[in-house]
Formats: sequence, C-alpha cells, structure tokens
Amino acid sequence: MAERKIKVFHVLTDRNIGGAGRWLLNYLKHHNRERFDVWVVLPDDSALYSAVTALDVAVIPMKDMADKSFDKKAQKPLYNLFKEEKPDIVHTHASLTARMAAKKAGVARIINTKHCMEAVPGSLPKKISRRIINKRYSDTIIAVSKAVKQSMVAGGTNPKQIVTIYNGIDAIEPITLEERKEILLSYGGNPLKKAVGIVARLEEVKDHKTFLLAAEEILKRRQDIVFYIIGDGSLRESLQGTARALGIAGDVIFTGFVKDVEKIEAALDLNVITSKQEALCLSVIESMSAGIPAVGTDSGGVNEVICHGENGYLVPVGDWKALAERILEVFSDEENCRKLGQNAKAWARGNFTAKKMTSRIERLYLEERK
Repeated sequence: MAERKIKVFHVLTDRNIGGAGRWLLNYLKHHNRERFDVWVVLPDDSALYSAVTALDVAVIPMKDMADKSFDKKAQKPLYNLFKEEKPDIVHTHASLTARMAAKKAGVARIINTKHCMEAVPGSLPKKISRRIINKRYSDTIIAVSKAVKQSMVAGGTNPKQIVTIYNGIDAIEPITLEERKEILLSYGGNPLKKAVGIVARLEEVKDHKTFLLAAEEILKRRQDIVFYIIGDGSLRESLQGTARALGIAGDVIFTGFVKDVEKIEAALDLNVITSKQEALCLSVIESMSAGIPAVGTDSGGVNEVICHGENGYLVPVGDWKALAERILEVFSDEENCRKLGQNAKAWARGNFTAKKMTSRIERLYLEERK
C-alpha cells in the first residue's frame, strides 16, 4: 500500500513575482510529487497564478487577500480553508494571518520562510512581543541566509527556532555573442559596449542612486559602458530624473519589468547590487551561474554570495566612489575578469542550486512530521 502523501499548503500574499515568488517557483520545479501533495494559496489577482499552474500545481485563489503580513479580513477564509482541507503543513512566506489561522485550525506543523532582513525593534517589550508571536505561530522559521537569521535573533526570535536554508536557482547557461547582441538590442542597448546591470525593485532600499552616481564617475573615464537598470518600482520617474540631472541619461537604460529576467542577466558583463539591506540577492546568484562576476554592497547576506576578490568585489553601503573604482577594476584586466567569472559560475552552481534547496526543505518537512 502506497504511503499517504504529506499535504503542504504554501501561502503567499504577493501580487507580483518577487523574491518569495521566485523561491516558490524554483521549489515547485523540483519538489517530490510522490511524497508531497503541494497546494499554493494566492491572491486571486496574483501574477504568480499562471506561473504556478503551468507547473501543474494546484492553486487556491483567495479573493481580497491583501499584500501584507497581517490581514484581518483574510483570517476567517484561511481558517475555513485549513479546517476543511486539513493540510499536514502550512508553509507561509511572511503571512502572519495565515499562521494564526493555521494554528487556530489545528494544523500540525507551521513553517515560515523569512525572505528579508528583520527590522530590529527599538525596545525590549517589542523584542519580547516578536519572540512570543514567532514561538506561538511558527514551529520552524527558515532564514534564507545567515544574515537574515542574525537579524531575527537580534530582533528577539529564539535562534533554536531558526534554520538557515539558502535560496536556490536553476543555473543559467552562458549565451552566444549573437544571442547577447539580440537581447541588448531589444532594450535599445549597444552590444559593442560593456553591459553593467542592476536587477532590483526600484525602491529606496535598493539604493539605485549610488549606482547612478558610480555610473557618472565611470563615464568620465570610459565611454564604452552602458548601464542597465532592470526592474520597476515607485522610484522609476525619480531615478530617470536623476540620470538626466547627472547628464548620463543616454548611457542608462531603464528596462522596466522583465518577465524572463534570466536572459538579460546572462547578457551582462557585470552584475551590480547596491542595496542598503539585502537578504541574499537572487539575481546575482543567477547571473553568477552563467559566469558573470558581481560587485555589491557589503549588506546583509551579500557577502555570503560575493566572495571579495574571488568571484567579485564588495564595497561599503552608499560608497559610490568605491563602487565606481571596483567596476573599473573589473574591466581594466580582462584575465582577472575572466577568472572572476569562472569562480562565480563554480560558486553559484556548487552552493545555490534549486535542487539542493528543495531537498533541504523536504528533509525539514519530514523532520517536522516526526
């Protein structure tokens, strides 16, 4: 007689495909369908809906589910869902509401993945409150990097409750020069010039201004580089205005949201991350897997991906002068650039695979069931 499958409900409140959504898609591609019956609960207008169903995974759309951790209106529908379907495990991605509903419904195991750095509360009572909430509504918390775990512990969470499991990706294969030309031209780029990109939401925490200031400095010394700002967000118009004010608008391309971002990641010569806070930086890992080196700010989990001098370089947060110098250094020595790229490829493919991530998560599921 076949063993009963373990029923797992993933709950995401995201409407767009961000870091948590990409994590989920990478997991779903590799999960063990013979051992686990996986369902995904999403807002009914989530961009993830079609991507998940394309992987032949059941989706439960929730009407009026808010894109935030606590949503009082969603608590009763989620409770009713869990009570009726009786999942063995509810695995949330930030949704405190879903964890509370799962607890009330008597779900045996509740797991939460923390995809971002924890904001450290300013007072002891708030730390204690966070510790109590996490203990009451999560059996285990997955941190996507050591830095995330450290930030959670600093914020009051019991370290014994946290396990670190790195995000994993499916490696991107290097592309041909002709493919690179076609991709860059499709965004109005110049394939004869070096392509330096940043893949991130256009929001304050990603600090694109530092990227633009570094670009201005670089363009004073070299004119054979085009800068690509890949992604969208609330600061797009402001950042475009900054590029114009700096006199570099003609050398900076704003691509907007890119659905198949892996293609342009593979077309870059260098990937840059300038975040003030970053859990791990999935886009850098993806481009590294194609042999693209990186330069990034030493924030959060970035230094768990970029090994300074080995597969890229680290610079202080907000230091656009240091960023400019490191970018120039990468391109000043072709042999070193090639070596950085080779090391980046080996590092990403050896340490951040979706298969490895999924295997560790499923081992956790089995441990939780004991």
